[in-house]
Amino acid sequence: MENLSDRVTTKEAARILGVTGGRVRQMILNGQLPAKRFGRALTLSRSDVESLRGQAGRPKKGRTAKLATGNKLRKPRPKSLDEIIAESNVTPWTDADFERAAEIGKGLFDGFAEQVRKWRDQDELLEAD
Repeated sequence: MENLSDRVTTKEAARILGVTGGRVRQMILNGQLPAKRFGRALTLSRSDVESLRGQAGRPKKGRTAKLATGNKLRKPRPKSLDEIIAESNVTPWTDADFERAAEIGKGLFDGFAEQVRKWRDQDELLEAD
């Protein structure tokens, strides 16, 4: 796990960069600064912030900004559910998983497990077509 002493909050990053906290959050949303959540707070790598020192001024406005940044003003396309699942370590439940859940829940999950099995089977049929 990464050491928290190497992380800074958005407020600390704003102080380092000489900009406002809002500008730091804007840079995070634009993908200029990678951030991680720590509870409710966003934290940034101190080295990432230090590498942008002096470059994080106010963004240019108007036509010159579009020419200077190209398509960077456009928000990234949201990921599809398939892309999110492919990136995650989540694997589909097997029949043994459903049986174990039913065992643990002592019948509480039987109806749900059966419905999920039906959905999974329907998905497999649709993918086969």
